[in-house]
Amino acid sequence: MRLLVTLLCLILALPAAALPTHGTKGMVSTAHPAASEAGAAMLRQGGNAVDAAVAAAFVLAVVEPYSSGIGGGGFALVRFGRELTFLDFRETAPARATRDMFLRDGAPAPELSRDGPLAVAVPGAVKGYLALHERWGRLPRAQVLAPAIRLAAEGFPVSERFRSYAKWRLDVLAADPEAARIFLVDGDVPPLGHRIVQKDLAATLRAIAARGAKGFYEGEVAKKLAADMKARGGLITEADLRAYEVVEREPLVGSYRGHAIATAPPPSAGGQVVLTVLNLLETLPANLPWRDTEALHLYVEALKFAYADRALVGDPAFVEVPLQALVAKDRAERLRALIGNRATPAAAIHPAMGTDIEAPPGRAPVAGGDDTTHLSTLDADGNAVAMTTTVNYGFGAGIVAKGTGVLWNDEMDDFAIAPGVPNVYGVVGTEANAVAPGKRPVSSMSPTFVFAGPDTDAPVQLVVGSPGGSTIPTTVIQAIHNHVVFGADVEKAIALPRIHHQHLPDVTRYEPLGLDEATVRLLRLRGHVLEEREPWGNATAIAVDPATGVRSGAADPRGIGTAVAQ
Repeated sequence: MRLLVTLLCLILALPAAALPTHGTKGMVSTAHPAASEAGAAMLRQGGNAVDAAVAAAFVLAVVEPYSSGIGGGGFALVRFGRELTFLDFRETAPARATRDMFLRDGAPAPELSRDGPLAVAVPGAVKGYLALHERWGRLPRAQVLAPAIRLAAEGFPVSERFRSYAKWRLDVLAADPEAARIFLVDGDVPPLGHRIVQKDLAATLRAIAARGAKGFYEGEVAKKLAADMKARGGLITEADLRAYEVVEREPLVGSYRGHAIATAPPPSAGGQVVLTVLNLLETLPANLPWRDTEALHLYVEALKFAYADRALVGDPAFVEVPLQALVAKDRAERLRALIGNRATPAAAIHPAMGTDIEAPPGRAPVAGGDDTTHLSTLDADGNAVAMTTTVNYGFGAGIVAKGTGVLWNDEMDDFAIAPGVPNVYGVVGTEANAVAPGKRPVSSMSPTFVFAGPDTDAPVQLVVGSPGGSTIPTTVIQAIHNHVVFGADVEKAIALPRIHHQHLPDVTRYEPLGLDEATVRLLRLRGHVLEEREPWGNATAIAVDPATGVRSGAADPRGIGTAVAQ
């Protein structure tokens, strides 16, 4: 009954855009209707899931400057034919970056890692999107970029979501002449419906369409980007841009109740959290009722262990991450034995508990807010892309490279400003995530596939991911759990109220309607500290019915996105 009441309340509150879209061919779900339509248009024009993902990603870079952009970076999980791989196009620290670059007179200056030129890392988005397209895309590059070029040149109408982000970051945007010219009106938040026209960005996108990655990382655009950084006192040079490379990685693979799971490996710590928690949830009986107190207690305790492990995660080119030990199935049994009837104080939980690894206590690096975007695509042949791409903070570093339209991202804040010093989100970093030239910062991004069978040769059944910084893994975990265990349709799987814990601070957050009063009291009796918070995350997902092949797509009712069928 509690599940039915919760579902009824939530469904009644959903806007029309959040309702599912069904089809038997391809499907695209993104955080913005224009991007979803652009991706679906590629499918209708004979393209595949990769063409759709790349077209949608470039459009999001135009219409969602508060959450994504070609000055940023991200990750893409790809299933194409029998091939399963993961592309890392996360930004890298410039060659002139130093470990203590955000300290002044020995004291942290966190605003330097958040706003302005020193906050900028070498962008990877353009090379990432194009690497996807060059390897698997079917349509010509110019055709795939055409929707983004048109929207940049002709403009798009301002939404209330755009206005809320612009209001939040108004001081930073207003301080930069280029950002103010493009995103504000007379130095203030633009009115609803005002068209944001980005002629310089359109020209940059045309250069990319004509020359590929060289149109951004070399030539006139690269010169302008480097000149902008030099004029501002930033660190990025033309050599940094030329040197940037996309890294192909093995996805992190596990399972949950008979379904193979593929998710993000380091430098994301998100996939490790997803698999660690699902392993522990798998020790519960499958027939427990919705929001069972014992299951919630185990879930929160599992999150404390999994998030504590993040202190061990860093760029694998710089840090050896004991990944397999952390996500091993038998570790779940050892952790289960450590979980009693009462909440374990987070201070008593340290990284790698339940393994043979000796790790000192440490606070895990957690970065990012809702200022990221996720898209999910699936084509008629079952090829799929889960892509999470980001500007780290609303409107990134708040500065636009003159003559390019490129909004610089503030990805350097995802590094530890200095070990033991909090970043903009108040989270203290560790040595594994310290700044170093060419290094990629730790992320929470968790693009994920759930397969219809016990191994990754089975068809993809669920494509899912979300923005939300430290809440990304818990959003993905709950979507998977809702879909696999309770049979929730794709829209309900991502719409149901969320619950989150991230080890420190030792507080369990829950959304409105997430817990009833009786359950809150029972959890508090077990020693849990709970706080109701405003909703978070902005997931997109696509599910496939294994019996019929019907595809269902949905975008989070917390945002303005939608799913569009081929």
